[in-house]
Amino acid sequence: MFEIIKDWREQRILDNSEFTEADWTQAAKRIVILDRLDKDEMSRLFDLATLFLEDKSINGAQGFEITDAVKQSIALQACLPILNLGLEWYAGWSSVIIYPGSYKSETKTVDEFGIVHEGQQHRSGEAWQRGPVVLSWKDAKHSGERDGHNVVIHEFVHKLDMLNGRANGFPPLQPD
Repeated sequence: MFEIIKDWREQRILDNSEFTEADWTQAAKRIVILDRLDKDEMSRLFDLATLFLEDKSINGAQGFEITDAVKQSIALQACLPILNLGLEWYAGWSSVIIYPGSYKSETKTVDEFGIVHEGQQHRSGEAWQRGPVVLSWKDAKHSGERDGHNVVIHEFVHKLDMLNGRANGFPPLQPD
């Protein structure tokens, strides 16, 4: 019964999306790594990205304006790691925060002698356990190229890794 309601709700979101397939196609053309997806994969990615935007808020920090192009770029890249898994793999958190450029983050580490070291670090992105994904648009807007650097996918994969605790490189495995 719940599956029927979930399917109905998702179809309603897809039917009432602010973005058409043509809009998603234009956005996908700006992300080079997506050109390897076939038509079926691209269609599923568009649907997943639409559902992602309904489920997660994307907010600008330090005056950064969130445009449709920014939302679409983040959603498409964020959904690529879960394309064959589903949006439920991103459950338990609700927002993406985007700074115009790199930002400072407070750091606290404890060394092997138990001494606490506090400081600041410039970052291009971070993922918080049960919290938001934080990105620098200066770095995120160049993600999706074939240069081996993609801060968007990197941070969203951390969210997958954190599903079974702290990020340790061992995300939960998908059941058979």
